[in-house]
Amino acid sequence: MTTSSSAPAGARFDRFSVDLNSGALLRSGVRVPIQGQPLQVLRVLLKAEGKVVTREELRQALWPEDTFVDFELGVNTAVKKLRQALEDSAEHPKFIETLPKFGYRFMVPVEWVPGVAADPGRSKSSFMQAMAIPSARPTPWQWLFTTRNAVIGGLTACALGLSFLYYDHSLRSKAGQPAVTPVVTNLGEKYTPSLSPDGQHLAFAWNGGAGPHFSLYVKLIGTEESLRLTKEASLDFNPVWSPDGRYIAFCRILEGETGIYIIPALGGAERRVRKTLWEEQEFYQVIWTAGRLSWSPDGKVLAFSDRASRNEAPSIFLLSLDSLEVRRLTSSLRSSGDFNLAFSPDGQTLAFTRASQAFDAIYTVPVSGGEEQRLISDGTDHWGLAWTRDGRDIVFANAGWPVNAGWLWKVPLRGGEPERLQFGQEGIEPSIQGNRLVYVRQMANLNIWRRKLNSLLSASPPERLISSTRMESGPQFSPDGSKIAFESTRSGAYEVWMCRSDGSGLVQLTHFNSVTGTPRWSPDGQQIAFDSGAGDNVDIYVVDSEGGSPRRLTTEPSIEAVPSWSRDGRWIYFTSNRTGSGQVWKMPSTGGPAAQVTHQGGFAAFESPDGRYLYYAKGLTVPGLWCIPTSGGEEIEVISSLEPGYWGYWAVVENGIYYLDTTPKTGINFFDIATHRITRVFDLESAPARRAPGLAVSSDKRTILYTQLDALNSDIILVDNFQ
Repeated sequence: MTTSSSAPAGARFDRFSVDLNSGALLRSGVRVPIQGQPLQVLRVLLKAEGKVVTREELRQALWPEDTFVDFELGVNTAVKKLRQALEDSAEHPKFIETLPKFGYRFMVPVEWVPGVAADPGRSKSSFMQAMAIPSARPTPWQWLFTTRNAVIGGLTACALGLSFLYYDHSLRSKAGQPAVTPVVTNLGEKYTPSLSPDGQHLAFAWNGGAGPHFSLYVKLIGTEESLRLTKEASLDFNPVWSPDGRYIAFCRILEGETGIYIIPALGGAERRVRKTLWEEQEFYQVIWTAGRLSWSPDGKVLAFSDRASRNEAPSIFLLSLDSLEVRRLTSSLRSSGDFNLAFSPDGQTLAFTRASQAFDAIYTVPVSGGEEQRLISDGTDHWGLAWTRDGRDIVFANAGWPVNAGWLWKVPLRGGEPERLQFGQEGIEPSIQGNRLVYVRQMANLNIWRRKLNSLLSASPPERLISSTRMESGPQFSPDGSKIAFESTRSGAYEVWMCRSDGSGLVQLTHFNSVTGTPRWSPDGQQIAFDSGAGDNVDIYVVDSEGGSPRRLTTEPSIEAVPSWSRDGRWIYFTSNRTGSGQVWKMPSTGGPAAQVTHQGGFAAFESPDGRYLYYAKGLTVPGLWCIPTSGGEEIEVISSLEPGYWGYWAVVENGIYYLDTTPKTGINFFDIATHRITRVFDLESAPARRAPGLAVSSDKRTILYTQLDALNSDIILVDNFQ
């Protein structure tokens, strides 16, 4: 109850809030049409604070003594309209209880917002002033926004201020136990969530349910509605809050231009603060390569990933928001780039992901400059990282190998083994504030499709061959074409499976309960090589195609993955980072010392059918397909249009190479080795699975298999009481 010395300026209840001065009623920050008598009824019911208000008291509040009107009908109509505004029901009331022929009672608790001292120079109501996001001491970069921008932001705050200060305590869990709750479940794809400094608000990118464009949205945790911040026909992503919670920086791709922008957190005019040189590629690739922005705890600096020139790999840069000057912090000369960055809570250290041609590693570097320290390299792709609030640990998203299986892990800053969190399956892009963590749970449905090749250059209509509600990828025909080995999550984690060529007779070959995949048949069809992270590392294994216990072939502390056999069966090729970068190596198929094959990057290698050449991609972020003579010699670029990430979408046959091309439309091409002529064989009906092994051709060249992404959705998940 408010005191007599301070009359309330507004009230909050459930998802609603009302400004008693202006008469504005908001539902989760969105204004609800209501005026006149229904609003007066609401005022009277709120002030009664749960006590019954008689019909006579309502009559006295609504009409003067000398008014001639049908009071009974008028009261009934006003209450009915109020219920409609509140989405309430007389039969099943949530807010307004009816006591027949007597009166009404407001049923839910009411929180009053006290009035503030009047200021003749201010146009906003005292209630809206109380509801606005608290202002902090101005920082030097706030000159970027003009007075007009501030007015726009203030008007938007009037419409949304109530929503941003509402907090749903029902999301809190019991005594220290983590509580996992979906907070954004709209249809479509949501990415790059970012918690506000107070942990109560969430910014994220969403495609609106469908379509190619992504906009930024902000919502109060505990409510359903979201405020759309950006409305351009663009790709807006990677939002990050200023330390005072008043602004959001984000990345944008629009009409070939890429850059970093800042916008008021409640909406308003945007301002570009940096033009960038990101490659204008598919949105998901840009998310990976651009990584997150990070705003320094003192509010003065934005850290971001960019290229110093078109020919250089991305590095980390620091942008002064006072002068807009840029300082380079890292130089990724021997890698594919530095991404996924985050300031430590004290602002002294920056953590980031460094991608090699095959694998990602997490590094830290002093913000003032100095020696970089590698924290972990686990043979996977990393999709985002965040510091715990005490700065002792880093939470990162391990995107799995070789496909995005996704899980959240925590690794101590002082070093040591990473700990897999009890939640976070299929999780990417973590964000932490205090004891709250949010992440994206990405749900992909990958299936293996088949087309019959009528000739080298034409194909029959597609057939879904191997499918489930989970992920199927990496198909490989046995040498005689009667069986298919593939990887699947249908049993939980990725494992190696086998079936007949018509998709029947499913058999699970591995049971590691860990990310296991990229199966490759031996030339005689008796064995299958594959990689797995089942032990303390990612290594190469071999299993009999009829089943049995797998045998581990590699034991180096480095990462060994993506195997294939030489045509004579004597060697197994694989990718390893034992020299610091991803290169192709080979070892005897029975085990033994390995020899390095490539020296300028190599990944996912296959011998030509005649065994004279070795073809290979160059990793997760480098385009093209290359070859080198198996007897030794200089490497040659064969196909330049194989995009980064699609390292598994090609297959070598006697006279050419089938491969995936995304221009002008995504489909499968055939490259004739003799003439260098490229022909489109067929278009794909849906998107391929980036960073997955996805293409195989039978030995008789009559059938082609490919992995296709048939459905992709994502939710944003909240974890309360995260420690």
